Amino acid sequence: MSNPQSSTIVFTACSVNYLPKAMAMGRSVLAHDPGCDVAILVVDRRCPVEVEDDRITLIWAQDTSFPDYLRAAFKYNIIELNTALKPHVAAMLLDRYEKVVYLDPDVYVFNSLAPLFDDLDHYDLLLSPHALAPYTDDHRPNAVDLLRFGVYNLGFFGVRRSPGARPLLDWWDQCCQTDCWYEPSMGLGVDQKWMDLAPALFNNVHIVKHPGVNVAFWNLHERTIGRNADGTWTVNNDHPLIFVHFSSFDDHDQTAIAGKQTRFAPGSRADFSMARDIYAQALAGSARSIRTSSSEYGYNRMSDGRMISPALRRFFAAQLDTQFHDVVDPFDAAGPVYAFARRHRLFSSRERPDKHVDFKAEKQFGRQKAVLDMGFRLALKFLGPDRYFMLMRYLAHYSSILKQNDLLR
Repeated sequence: MSNPQSSTIVFTACSVNYLPKAMAMGRSVLAHDPGCDVAILVVDRRCPVEVEDDRITLIWAQDTSFPDYLRAAFKYNIIELNTALKPHVAAMLLDRYEKVVYLDPDVYVFNSLAPLFDDLDHYDLLLSPHALAPYTDDHRPNAVDLLRFGVYNLGFFGVRRSPGARPLLDWWDQCCQTDCWYEPSMGLGVDQKWMDLAPALFNNVHIVKHPGVNVAFWNLHERTIGRNADGTWTVNNDHPLIFVHFSSFDDHDQTAIAGKQTRFAPGSRADFSMARDIYAQALAGSARSIRTSSSEYGYNRMSDGRMISPALRRFFAAQLDTQFHDVVDPFDAAGPVYAFARRHRLFSSRERPDKHVDFKAEKQFGRQKAVLDMGFRLALKFLGPDRYFMLMRYLAHYSSILKQNDLLR
């Protein structure tokens, strides 16, 4: 690491395509806390990467001790793999540092993180709620969304080296090794949903309710950003703005708040746009400081270049303990996973198959929905309301490929 005397570190996790954002985040940390170390966990296949800023250390995920790493890289998609490694690497960093803070790569720091490091003098784990006040309108995100995706936003957490933190991280790490899925219908939201349980299962967990922490589109209904004449940033005029989480950031629309919300129209929050402009400038600068051979995710393809579909990842995971239990490298074009995928036509024809469908994308599937509605109407007619109700209950359970492990045996 860059500072052998430092007892604190901020780290993030991203694949090569997000390195400019991760660098912008790291530089913003160092601008306010120059004595803190910064590291980027690169969750990708190793490739040539040149970074001009030597204050920031790159750690390749394959160099960590994450168990069955290649199998995890195959069963999980890019978001799932990035998030699955977070608790494992946090525990690894605690072997050297007294305090570890994680920030998502799309975070930008506007003030010192000292209040958070001070909290770690007293607590084993710091968590940040998505919101501190109820939603009072019918826009998205809403309270039901938080129940689906998690009370706490794991774009930030902090841990300290202590007897209480180790069991917590070991538990979370084990959960993420086996079940770091983005499957809201199953109650799973990658690493994030697991931490809803942490305050109940472990002691000395602190819920950070500082309004300047983790400002983002999901809590703008309760927070207003300001900037003083001396250049310092505030929230609600009373608190320092510590960091903004620019989740769902739109690189092409300078007026946009975020793509995954309906509460604020583009250009309606001049205060957020003011912070967004600073972030956009930082991104442009960090992009110029990085050179890579390719920005494509290295775990998207088999060794012969065939594209891995999301369905193939799920079917592999569903049968990982049966027919694939002894597979070491599932990406091998000469191996049994490749033969399975070819036999069942599970390779993708798309160049970018991994894409989550959120509530704003539902409009794109109008024709498909009309066809499904026709089939459901017929099912309701012939089954009757009672059996139709039970069928829908079962389909909600069976809709995840993870539950279809016998389908392709």
